[in-house]
Amino acid sequence: MHNDSLKRNKRIKLEKIPKKIKIIIFVISILIFSVFNFEIINLRYYLENIPEYYFINYLNVLDYLIFASIPLFGILLNSNRNKFEKSKLIMDILTVLFCSIITFGIGLYIIYFIGKNSNPFIPEYVINEPFSLCSTITIGIGIGIPFLLIKRNEELTEINEIGIEK
Repeated sequence: MHNDSLKRNKRIKLEKIPKKIKIIIFVISILIFSVFNFEIINLRYYLENIPEYYFINYLNVLDYLIFASIPLFGILLNSNRNKFEKSKLIMDILTVLFCSIITFGIGLYIIYFIGKNSNPFIPEYVINEPFSLCSTITIGIGIGIPFLLIKRNEELTEINEIGIEK
């Protein structure tokens, strides 16, 4: 019974967002995925030329799918708010994007040190992921951070409204 009310509450939260906005965000996500997947903008090229290293199997279709779904996660983050505002939706999408880019950069930095090969026959500029889907996990962590922060802020707000002091 508790599970049914939880599903109903999530559905009510998403109903606050206008249908037109949901469709626009969904189309934007499809366009972003198409741009990355069909290499209209080759993200791998930029990532390899900035540090002048070659990353073996670093970005795949799943990573592009997660990057493209950032606006959808922004809608989910925005649905936790009491009232829908377009400016807040944009800020939520940018927050999720910023956190994912930061964790993706941290993941690249970690791979720079961990992914170097000890084999003398492999050039030093070739870097490999320490495990499969490492980039996907780092991007996913970046998407999850804003949701954790929103939950923490809601708990602090509830505590302050009740009047419990720290």
